[in-house]
Amino acid sequence: MDKGNIVAALTRSPLFEGIEESEISAMLKCSDAKFKDFSVGDTVCRFDSDKQCIGVIIKGEAELERIDYDGNRTVLEMIGEGDMFGQTLAFTNLTGDMLAVVCRKSALVVFIPADFVSCRCAHYCNKHNVLVRNMLSIISSKARSLSERVEVLSNRSIRDKLLNYFAIGCAKSGGNTFTLPFSLSTLADYICCDRSAMMRELASMKSEGIVGVDKREVVMRR
Repeated sequence: MDKGNIVAALTRSPLFEGIEESEISAMLKCSDAKFKDFSVGDTVCRFDSDKQCIGVIIKGEAELERIDYDGNRTVLEMIGEGDMFGQTLAFTNLTGDMLAVVCRKSALVVFIPADFVSCRCAHYCNKHNVLVRNMLSIISSKARSLSERVEVLSNRSIRDKLLNYFAIGCAKSGGNTFTLPFSLSTLADYICCDRSAMMRELASMKSEGIVGVDKREVVMRR
């Protein structure tokens, strides 16, 4: 992507909401932002570095994942175009597990120093206060998402986790259907259960007429 298309894409990011393209270009230059391409499976960043940066997905898709001591993988968050990631936005890691953002679709990412986003820069860029306000709004949104995740995981059985997650998805869509933001394999990681066990439970729920699942489309029938 050329610079014009990159800046145009960033106008669709919540971080730059309400900021014009010319002002975004000035901010990228002022912050000394870096751009990098990633292929599927590449590690975009690990949260074991002292370097504090905010990343924004310009195109592509990634996942924030946790790998514990035994090698078990848990998907903590899906990160799509326009979304942000970074140590200041990540889950607290007190156990020493590996936290990393991994590319799931070929991606172009811009890295912006965290200090530039969290406070006014020396050049007093126009709309910098809007950038900081947007950052606070994003942090609030991530806190709500974390609350939803805790609500889902607080259920003991796989069925109850699935029903809770599906109910949240339907509530957000305003009906009895919604589209999963990821694959069923990733859904199993997200609700912290064995994929085969989850698929058996889904099959039972379908046969009982509770839900319908076609690829990523979910319908709540009860």
